[in-house]
Amino acid sequence: MEPSRRAALGLGLSGLALAAAGCTEDLRRPASPTPSPSASSSAVAATGPRGRTLVVGSPGRLTSRDPHLQWDSETFRVSRQVFETLLGVDPETGTAVPALAASHEVTADGRIHRFRLREGVVFSDDTPCDAAAVAANVERWAAKDEREDVTASPFVSVFGAHLGEEDCRLDSVEVEDELTLRLTLSTPLRHLAMALTAPHFAISSPQSWERTAHTPEGSVFSPAGTGPYRWATAQESHAALSAASAVRRGAVLVASSTYRGERPQASPVIVASWGRVGTRLREFRRGHADVIDVVSPPQLRPLVESGAQVLQRDPLSVLYLGMNMAHPVMGSLYVRQAVAHGVDRPALARSRLFLDGTSMAHDVVPPTLGVANEDAERYDINPREARGLLHLAGYEGEPLEFLYPTGTGRPSLPTPELVYARIAEDLGKIGLNIVPVPVPADEDYQRTVREREGRALHLMSRDGLFRDPHAFIEPLCRSDAAETNYANPHVLRLLQRAALAEDDDRRREVFGQILASLALDLPVLPLVYPISAAAVGARVQAYPTSPLLDEHYSSVRLSAD
Repeated sequence: MEPSRRAALGLGLSGLALAAAGCTEDLRRPASPTPSPSASSSAVAATGPRGRTLVVGSPGRLTSRDPHLQWDSETFRVSRQVFETLLGVDPETGTAVPALAASHEVTADGRIHRFRLREGVVFSDDTPCDAAAVAANVERWAAKDEREDVTASPFVSVFGAHLGEEDCRLDSVEVEDELTLRLTLSTPLRHLAMALTAPHFAISSPQSWERTAHTPEGSVFSPAGTGPYRWATAQESHAALSAASAVRRGAVLVASSTYRGERPQASPVIVASWGRVGTRLREFRRGHADVIDVVSPPQLRPLVESGAQVLQRDPLSVLYLGMNMAHPVMGSLYVRQAVAHGVDRPALARSRLFLDGTSMAHDVVPPTLGVANEDAERYDINPREARGLLHLAGYEGEPLEFLYPTGTGRPSLPTPELVYARIAEDLGKIGLNIVPVPVPADEDYQRTVREREGRALHLMSRDGLFRDPHAFIEPLCRSDAAETNYANPHVLRLLQRAALAEDDDRRREVFGQILASLALDLPVLPLVYPISAAAVGARVQAYPTSPLLDEHYSSVRLSAD
């Protein structure tokens, strides 16, 4: 991985630039092993008007306090503060490093993974995080859940099937002693260590799985974690939101008294849901937010004028146009090829809809992962050829539903309404009859896409939840194939070869073959590899950015008010 670019985004204005975030050494220093002091019962202990409260303006709402079976970046933004995984992410290289597991050993044949847990770790509900608790988590991930009818299983994406099913690569989960867990595989999985860094596989207290917490939205499932923060109580949430009067709703976190490391400087943390770009900018300029995420190009000048720093992330995501291959029109390869030739992707990448550095995408895997296939089919902008392909397909103007999210944003999709409008205009020029289907922010967009049988097209993005091509390719081809109804047995065989490949060059070659098949079959049209950025205010002296969005508020450093 190339060095992280925390450089600021230039505006091309004389004498005007955005400084890079400082305190890099602080951001990268591991947490102190000394015990943390007890958390205050008050959510708003202060040393000034704002005290140590951190307000983060996010583009979307928290959909669940349980990261299991979740895929959206807004859930993970918050869950990463409360829960930890067995293996974590090295901020310099993006590789897997010990987290809850003090060590991770793999046998020579790659089939046995042994995890030695850290001693003395407890969940925020005061129960021990031991091997039995971790084993219970693995068994929970591995069990089939009724929600999987419309939500892909992260466990299936990594292990191939549910535990006990024929295609599952996990043979057994065993507790060797109080702090040692052993996973035995039927075949090696090259991606397993990296996959276990993903936020889906956070460890929570089994004792908390039957508990709910009272929130303004009602009673919600609220598992306990081992991270530096815990979910605020109803009283603590009310106190924090009352003190931050501009925030009407949001997730509230407070420092956990059971955390083994250094107590976070910022507490409480309020993650406010301000879906629209303009709302986040307005609240930031009024001083109601310390951090806002998903900065769009038109915001750069007003942000600089307000004294903000804009922190850019290295690109590790892809925005694409999904096509429902079960649709009577989109099932035609000619039509999908027409779409590929009709969308002006180079112009989209250069547009003011994305930050500088965004590039056109040919593959669903970002270039930084090194598996691009230069010999794969390429689709240049060619409206004339697109219209010819529609003629060959026998297309006669049938309406095509195009789904896109509204009133929200994502790091890889700052302004979905504008991106939709641009793509729909391109497709209209080649003769497609596009019917807009906006999906409001209070609906689960990914669920809506999968459940709407009549959909033809949809905007979607995939973030690098772990640093491996498997994270981008497998869901599209197998575990989440319901998104596009794509099925190619040859690709599934190649996926298995990639999981088994011991040689890095051979593995890259196999992934390249998969990308070539995807380029021919076109279940999705890759659009751009987007650059994303967050803006921080004057109170924030240090803020950790990550291409994996593995950003921990316990590393935030605040100045005194």
